[in-house]
Amino acid sequence: MRGKMDYAKEAKKQYFKYFCVWFVILGVLVALYGARMLFFSSGRERQNDQAPAERVYDYADVLTDQQEEELREKIARAEKKLSMDVVIVTFSQSVEGSGLQPVELDRTYQLSSSWWDTNMQNLADDFWDRNGYGYNRDFEGDGVLLLHNWYAGQNGEHLSTSGRAEQKLDSGEIDRILDTVDRYYDTDPFRAYSEFIDSLKPYLGRGEAPIPWLLVVIVPVIVAAVYAAHNLRKEKAQDTTTANTYLASGKPVINNRRDAFIRKSVITRHIQTNSGGSGGHSSGGGGHHTSSSGASHGGGSHRH
Repeated sequence: MRGKMDYAKEAKKQYFKYFCVWFVILGVLVALYGARMLFFSSGRERQNDQAPAERVYDYADVLTDQQEEELREKIARAEKKLSMDVVIVTFSQSVEGSGLQPVELDRTYQLSSSWWDTNMQNLADDFWDRNGYGYNRDFEGDGVLLLHNWYAGQNGEHLSTSGRAEQKLDSGEIDRILDTVDRYYDTDPFRAYSEFIDSLKPYLGRGEAPIPWLLVVIVPVIVAAVYAAHNLRKEKAQDTTTANTYLASGKPVINNRRDAFIRKSVITRHIQTNSGGSGGHSSGGGGHHTSSSGASHGGGSHRH
């Protein structure tokens, strides 16, 4: 019994000695990954000091003063976590048809189209660009702007994305973010905009755990542990085996094993492959376009 216990102890020592370098490498990867997560979850300091401090422009007057202040405070907290500017603009003017009048927001905006969605997109992008928003810089900086039109018969919103937000949000994710506004706007505008702010974190948060990094760190650890445990059990079960039977120059040796089959039948089957690719959303950005100021934006609209 003592011999078997000594054998198991020696075998375990040899295997861990061989895998030591891999465990050290994986330990370093885990440490780097933890540091990376800590950095991203803590956010970055704002670098753009040119944009206005205002984040809530309620030209449609659908919010109380107290509600506006609560939204500003919530946006301030979200911006620190997301490292992005978040702006909400409401108004109530016609942006569709012929003979349109200019739209008055913080300044006069000329409408360039008779189409609702085109004008909503241009108004949102221009408001962002002309005010110089962007968390990290004032041109094509990181952030989002929600423009909500309350005009009767033209009610709807457009989400303009810029910088990292444009790169990260695809069309499906933009739709899901705008859905949060659609659920509550007609009964509780304040809740609609509050839920909108909350909906940004799952898609734009800097502290999320990327799956590839987890696979790189965890899977090799599991494979190495299972491999070592399997060989230890196999060697322990063979009484005539010594501690060094499967070791050559201090390294594990796996002997080839062949099973003899009396008869074998092989069935071949052609598997049809799809040459057209997957049907999922493409990675990064929905509605890429260039604004009148020459800035790159993404975004999407919902009309009620």
